[in-house]
Amino acid sequence: MLRERSVIWTERATLRARIVPTWAFAVVVLGLTTAVWAALQSSAPYLGHDEAVYATKARSWLTDIPASQWGLHRAPGLPVLGYVALTFHDGELAVRLVGLALALAAFGLFFWTAARLLGPRRGFVVALLVLSAPGVLRRVPEYLSDVGAAGMLAGMAYCLVRAQERSRGHHLVGAAAFALAAFYLRYGAVAGMLALVLAALLVWGPRPLLARGRDLAGAIVVLFVGLVPHLVEAERLTGSVFGLVRAAGEAGNPVFFGDGLRYYLSILPIMIAGPWGGVVMAAGVVGAVLAGWRLLRARTSRTRGGGGGRQVAARLPEDRRTVFVVLAAVALVVMLGLSAHGEPRFVFLSVFLLLLAGVQTLSMWAGPRSAVLLGALALVAVATMPVSARLLIDNQLIPVSRERASVALAAAAVRSSDSAGPTAPCVVVAQALPEAGWYSRCATANLRQARAGDLPPGPVSYLLFEHGQGQPTEAMVREFARGRPVRTTDLPAAGTLGRARILTVE
Repeated sequence: MLRERSVIWTERATLRARIVPTWAFAVVVLGLTTAVWAALQSSAPYLGHDEAVYATKARSWLTDIPASQWGLHRAPGLPVLGYVALTFHDGELAVRLVGLALALAAFGLFFWTAARLLGPRRGFVVALLVLSAPGVLRRVPEYLSDVGAAGMLAGMAYCLVRAQERSRGHHLVGAAAFALAAFYLRYGAVAGMLALVLAALLVWGPRPLLARGRDLAGAIVVLFVGLVPHLVEAERLTGSVFGLVRAAGEAGNPVFFGDGLRYYLSILPIMIAGPWGGVVMAAGVVGAVLAGWRLLRARTSRTRGGGGGRQVAARLPEDRRTVFVVLAAVALVVMLGLSAHGEPRFVFLSVFLLLLAGVQTLSMWAGPRSAVLLGALALVAVATMPVSARLLIDNQLIPVSRERASVALAAAAVRSSDSAGPTAPCVVVAQALPEAGWYSRCATANLRQARAGDLPPGPVSYLLFEHGQGQPTEAMVREFARGRPVRTTDLPAAGTLGRARILTVE
């Protein structure tokens, strides 16, 4: 009796899931992404270091205010989008909305890729699991390119799979377009592209690509034309067409060889994807090993000319996909781990690919009860989002925001107390240069420049905090002034850095 009820329940769940249109799943994913972004904004109201770097670069194209700590290793896509946003509204909300747009594009692509490869229900669960991952949640509310670039690479992965499995269509051209979008958002996306291409060649071999001559030629043309502006700019700035990519690689140098890989092994999968996401990712790895074994058996059976490989051959397309996505995910972690310092946001593509493989593997193991399993995973993902968000807010966002508040409010006071007017040039010397530059609307300089007198024109304001580090003493500031008058402004404590004192050299 219990067995019959279980079968009936499974059949009803499957029927209800089938009548849900694909667009409804997409709407829920995008709606939850927007809700997460909005819910975390109040706990992270101030721009962080990298956000402020991109924001000041975007603003520098609109005003005479210089960018702060902009380096050759940073891709131009994010500040270009920020420039467009700042033409409508001059504030951090504008650039944060750019972050929301990139997050929506990424999760739309996560769902689209998984839905086209696994079906809408499984794609829906994959997207929810990615959104519920603590490491991903941390970056959703920010004006950064990591989530958006991972989404573009997910689109590239889908196009590469379809290019191997179908003889028609312009999937390689689509892969090239997604690759360009990811590249201009983040130069570090090159590692993801290499991992995907390498995995595709190892799983399918070069023949399927070479057999699609027109599509391959079109992809090469798209890549070449799309990279021309980058190559010209790289030659102008560095003297080499590879100069900007080389600078991006050198910017992420690890403390010691393999330091990044050691870090990734310590956080994957639980710390970055959460306990349930970690279980699904682990299942994906196991599923890839089993799929690889079936592929070897099928190849051996064909070589021997036996007929026992027909049942194995029926699974070949799904097995190749599983091996491809897991191989690409692992290759990306290894490449980044050996060449750069570790950060969770660098491997968001690996998180998505492993969750994709895990959902496929668990569904296959569940058999006729896969609909119940998928429903349970979806409910767990949604239920853990507020818990993960609460832990994130209490343990990371609020402590970080309290420190940023000290810099933001003191920097804003520099501009409000400037007697020369809100548009006059000014300079801020502080321990958090990009943040101070964004909120003060001044050029920025570090302590070394102040000591050498190598400062931009305008009054120079030094931000000194009660609990600050790496800042000059008041005696040093008066020495830098070389006899010029120094105006002192004291501010009450606002944030973890304590009371602030602004010393302005006219």
